Amino acid sequence: MYDKSPRSKSPEMADGMVDAARLRPIPDISRDVTAIIVTYNSAEVIEPCLTSLPAIPCVVIDNASNDDTCAVVRRTRSDALLLRNDRNEGFGRAANRGFESVATPYALLLNPDTTCNAAALDLLLHATGEFPDAGIVAPLLTDSKGRHSLPVMGPNERTHRPAGDIPAGPFCTWFVTAAAWLCAMNAWRHVGGFDPAIFMYGEDVDLCLRMSRASRAMIVLPDARVTHLGGRSSRMDRRVRWRKDWHMTWGHFYVMGKHGEATRARAEARAHLLRYGLKTLLYVLLLNPKRVVGNFARASAALTYLNRMSN
Repeated sequence: MYDKSPRSKSPEMADGMVDAARLRPIPDISRDVTAIIVTYNSAEVIEPCLTSLPAIPCVVIDNASNDDTCAVVRRTRSDALLLRNDRNEGFGRAANRGFESVATPYALLLNPDTTCNAAALDLLLHATGEFPDAGIVAPLLTDSKGRHSLPVMGPNERTHRPAGDIPAGPFCTWFVTAAAWLCAMNAWRHVGGFDPAIFMYGEDVDLCLRMSRASRAMIVLPDARVTHLGGRSSRMDRRVRWRKDWHMTWGHFYVMGKHGEATRARAEARAHLLRYGLKTLLYVLLLNPKRVVGNFARASAALTYLNRMSN
């Protein structure tokens, strides 16, 4: 799940120590990092996100929001580069568009419902000098009450789960959630960015697996804290709920199949289809439309995955 010493991904990280001759100069916030934020109906949360950032280049990619997101962005950060998609392209494709415009050595990828201050960013940037082979350096996410959230994944796993105890210092892991990343642009270009086949959910798992295979470490800094409200990036209505449940299910199977577990993915998809198909029928009979939406979305995603795999 994680290695309490930032090591094993490259020789210079052995025993948590770094060869001083290989240390990079410490980057400068004002010239070496660009913030990237993907929005979709994020008017309620994007202003605190933008105002929390120091004076760095900022790219906002909007997925055809139908609320005031773009107006809030222009009002809050008139210097930001606002890229507007004609339709909702999903998280990965939109983020890829933002990364294409980055001219700095590092990119800070943030969800719109996060806040990241200069102190946290400074810690993340300093870590890139200490761990020169890191592809991603990530903060510890906390909610509005200061409670931490750390999804982790083992070296041979395709799904993540919450961690228990958090190490006191920097540690190496096999997964960091894309809610907040500081990414080295050379590593990003090397692995090819997010897989455009994934609309949302699972794209960070897929990219982390490719980072690991490219021997680019992923480091978490517990002292760098970023507040993440969670589930607030866009308004949640029945349509958005359907889309979230559908893509979360489909993305899970897709990533498993892509990374060598196609047989297991098909077996799990068949089990999902049976389980959530039956639950859909149950909630139809119980006249519970809210439960119908989520369960039908999961069953539909499983069926779609199985049909695509059979073609």
